[in-house]
Amino acid sequence: MKTLKINPSVGFTWKPVLVLVIAVTFIMVGWQALPLLLQQLMPEVGLLDNGIWQLLLFAFISYLIMLGICMLLFTWLLKWFGLPQINTMVSQFKALTSWQQFVLYWASFALLFLGSLLSLAAIF
Repeated sequence: MKTLKINPSVGFTWKPVLVLVIAVTFIMVGWQALPLLLQQLMPEVGLLDNGIWQLLLFAFISYLIMLGICMLLFTWLLKWFGLPQINTMVSQFKALTSWQQFVLYWASFALLFLGSLLSLAAIF
């Protein structure tokens, strides 16, 4: 398995972090300001409850807990069945053909996305 090394001359850049902070700030300000703006334009428009943030946070926390439990169960099952460790499986991933890698990527993405949607559906 290859070990990636960070080039010290490049260093860490704050640009992606700054873009993320600006985007989250813009979304949060928009979330609070848009209902008030809509109510000024049309008085019959209803407002969303501010408790929706707590529901979203609870859904995200439950998704992370579910993901952690699944990872823990996966490592226990690997040991119990006597299969090789995950590091060995990752190094053998490059030996797969391109379509097998593509299918594995999409299956992993679909399962993670479905898990997050089901976490949201269970909370809401």
